[in-house]
Formats: sequence, structure tokens, C-alpha cells
Amino acid sequence: MMFKKFVSALLAGGLIITSAFAALPASAKTIPAGQTVGTVLFYVTNSGGEEILASHIAVSEMEADMKAGKISTQNHNYSLLDRFVTTLHQEAQGFTVPEFIDYAKSKSSLAEIRALPLSLSGNSVIRFWEIDQTGYDDLDTYTYDDLYGVKRYNFPLLYEYWDYAKQDYGDPAGKLTHEQVIDRIFESGEPEIFILSVRGFSQRYMVTDEKYGVDYNMENYWQSKGVMDNERTVRIMKPMTREELYNKTPTASDTRYWVANICLNQENAPDLASLGAVAAPTAVMTEAGDNYYIRFSCATNEATILYNHNFISPSYTPTSLYGGSAVTVPKEHFPSGEVTMTARAVKDGYSDAGVVTLKLKSAGVEQNPDTSVAYTDVTDGAWYADAVAYVMGKGLFDVKRAGTFGTGDPMTRAMLASALYRLEGSPEVTEYADFPDITRGTPLSAAVSWAYSAGVVSGMSDGSFLPDGEITREQIAAMLYRYANYKGADTSVKGDLSAFTDAAGISGYATEAVVWANGAKLINGMGDGTLAPQGKSTRAQVAQVLFNYGDAR
Repeated sequence: MMFKKFVSALLAGGLIITSAFAALPASAKTIPAGQTVGTVLFYVTNSGGEEILASHIAVSEMEADMKAGKISTQNHNYSLLDRFVTTLHQEAQGFTVPEFIDYAKSKSSLAEIRALPLSLSGNSVIRFWEIDQTGYDDLDTYTYDDLYGVKRYNFPLLYEYWDYAKQDYGDPAGKLTHEQVIDRIFESGEPEIFILSVRGFSQRYMVTDEKYGVDYNMENYWQSKGVMDNERTVRIMKPMTREELYNKTPTASDTRYWVANICLNQENAPDLASLGAVAAPTAVMTEAGDNYYIRFSCATNEATILYNHNFISPSYTPTSLYGGSAVTVPKEHFPSGEVTMTARAVKDGYSDAGVVTLKLKSAGVEQNPDTSVAYTDVTDGAWYADAVAYVMGKGLFDVKRAGTFGTGDPMTRAMLASALYRLEGSPEVTEYADFPDITRGTPLSAAVSWAYSAGVVSGMSDGSFLPDGEITREQIAAMLYRYANYKGADTSVKGDLSAFTDAAGISGYATEAVVWANGAKLINGMGDGTLAPQGKSTRAQVAQVLFNYGDAR
């Protein structure tokens, strides 16, 4: 579905930004019994005892970073006993807890959080909260020594010497005593560590010899089969200890999955002042035909709203990003006419109201049931629908007119400068650029001043900024090129513009940027042999560019 929309975007706008991952689901739909995590929240407890959101990370972003080599793909193997009792083989790729803390910190939109000395050491604790919990608990609270101060192992011979019928260790050849079997399993042990997985797979075994013959070492078996996925991300992967092996301790339940919230409580908590408290989200529900339609809102500007997409288990922790489209819920699951759904509104650097449970009744007939989106000019299935949901959910664009997005309206220089400023996390501005056509002290002046000081934008030859000037394709290339350089991305790739009949018409300031953008396959031709460097772009087209650029990062 996303691929079809992306291709449509290319045909419609002539702008290409390559990406393999979607930052948002294809449509705002709930899923019966859906049990996946969409967004992971990372909190830090400050010196005042407040839980401050450091960052929020989409699982799709973790997967993209793993494919890009930013997260380790080293394969870890885990041999476990399940409580039935059977053997269990698991494999996983992901972070150690210290690596996750550094990664999550780097994902914060706030420089002051990225600069914090965060670590898990001494009596500091890390706490995990799965989607079916109501909060953090003692069982999922660990110190560094709990996780890494104990020797842990993968035991490849566990499968050969476990007798499921007797639920005990034994030698199928009858040559080793019970004690000798356990010692042999332990001697086969391979040191293994606790990680938080992005990708993983597990399978329980009752009988192994028909499946594996005499080779019971299943190391990297699931990786070699290509079946590892992120469906249970984030997952706690906890290897067995010597004591657990000798005591036949079922440990599979320790490898908890669908971790949605993670909180670091340092022994020496940082003096991180909350920027405020995010208001609790609210929602309005309408109905049409067999469905209800739910739209969320939050009084806190630019807050991210998460909702629980699993309407069979309405108490589950909300992790699905709400992007502005109405959430569709079949009426058949709520015959009483009241829909129960959890939601949460968060923002980096802020505390929040936590998970709230909303009990909703229909407020009237849905006016646009075929589109089920928040804007009358964005139809469900349009090539730009996901992009609009993304930029509005991230707060990158403002609503053009009440009830509409302004899909066909021209994109201006001020709009794109503001969008990149917000994408950067709206950093504090101490010095304002002096443009005569920008009113000092306004939100626009902060955005333009940041973009100017960062080298993302430049002024016009007459000293003005021309905020309402319609942005051209070469200007988009130039701003993205400068922003990529500002972020430290690789911009060394070069394209070949010789095939375009109008390449000579590219403005001098933009030539290098367009060559890079074409070589990186960010901007392609129009299909008629031209590049149209001075061609104008609409809000929908630039929304699609930013949507896919966000993925590509």
C-alpha cells in the first residue's frame, strides 16, 4: 500500500526521496487483538522525582537504523526452559541496556537532554513496562549488576539432554549419570548477555531429534532461516545462569516482550527541569454505518498523541502514533455503544498525565465516512494521505484553513523553514536574523533565524527573506542539502544531469545541491526530459518529501 502511494507521489510531484520504511501505518485503523508496539517511550527521573520524557522512538525507526548499521546486528542465542517444562531456543539482535540509553538519548529533540550524562550504574535502576501492564513493577526493575554482574550463558546441549516426558535432564544414550549430564550441559555453555531486542524469534521444542538429527546446537538457526522480525519489539532477552540450569528453573517468562515504556532512575538523578506538563488527550467519536470514528486532540501544542490500536484489549498501553486521521472502530465490538480506549499525550522534555482511559459515546453522525480523515481535502487512499498524517502528527505544518490541509496550495519558503525548524525540535534561538520582511519575536522569526544561523536558508539579494515566496524544486534541494550537511549526513554522492534539457537553467547557488539530490535519488526528472528546477511545489508534495526524508534519516 505504501509503495503504491509513494509511486503515485513521484508521478504527481516529480520529487523522489527513497525510503524502505513507513513512519506511520498506512491508515488509522485499530486491529482486533493487535499486539505490537508502535512507539517506545524513554523517560528519565529527575532530581525532583518527576518522570521526564527524554525521547519517543518508532519501532520502524529502530528497524531502519538497524538496516543502516546504526544498531548492532550481532546475533545472540538463548537457551531457556519454559514453565511447561520444555526447552526454548531464542535469537535476538539489538542493544545492551547502556547502548539503548545512549541511542534513546540521541533521539531526543532537545539538545539539553542529548547532553545529559545518563548511565546505568551503582544503585541506578532501569524499569520496563509492557503493553499489558498498568505501570512499572518490581519484577521488571533492574540494576546494572542484576543484568551484567552475573555470568549468563547459552547452553547448546540443553536440547539434546532434556527429557520432556520426565521433565528432567537425561542422557538418551544411557551412558552419563544425571549429574554428569548437567555438568556436560554447563561445560558447553557460551557466555551470553542481556539485551533489548529489535529483531528476534523463539520456538518451544518438546522433541528435537527428528527435527535436528544429531546436531542439537541451534546457534543462529532462526537468523539463517531469515525469520527474525520486530513483531515483539522491544523484548527483554535474559540468558540463563549456572544456578538456573542446575535447578531446572523455568526462565522463559523473564524474556518479556512488547516493552512500550522504559524509565531510567539514576542514583544521582539529573537536575533536568520539566518544560511543563502535557495535558491529557481528549477524543470525540462519531458514527456512520457499521463503524465509529475517533479523533484525538491535546491542548498542549505539538504534543504527540498515542492510542491503543487493540480494541479487543482496550486497557493495553497506547503505542500507535495518532497522525490526524480518524481511528476506525467496528461497532460490533462495542454493542453497548460505548468505546473504551487508552491514550497518552507526550512531548520531549515534558512530564505528562500518563495513560488515560477514555470512555466514548457517539457525538453525532460522521460527516466524511469514506475518507475517515481529519481534513476534507485529504481522501483516504490518496498518495499524500500518510504524508499529511505524518507532518501534522509531528506538528511540522500548520492547518491552512479550518477543516482542510490545503493539499494543492503552494508551499512557501517560510513554511519549509518552519517545518525543518520543528523537525529539529524547535531549538532555542538567542540571536535573530535581521530580515525586514520577518517580524522579530514571532514563531516564524525564530524558525527563520535558526535556519539562517544553521546555514539551511539564505536571504535574497535585496536583503529580504521573501517568506511568502512559492518554493521551487531547486530551493527544496538546496534546503535539504544544507540541512543534511548540518546534520552531518553524507552528501558526497554526485548525480549526472547531462540527460536533462534544462539542466543549464539551474541557479548557481543550487547547482551542487541539485547534483547531490539527483545522485542520491532525492530529485528526479519530470518524465519529459526536463528537471524543472524552477517548478513550484504544493503543500502535499512537500509533505510527501518530508515524510520520506524523515524515513531516510
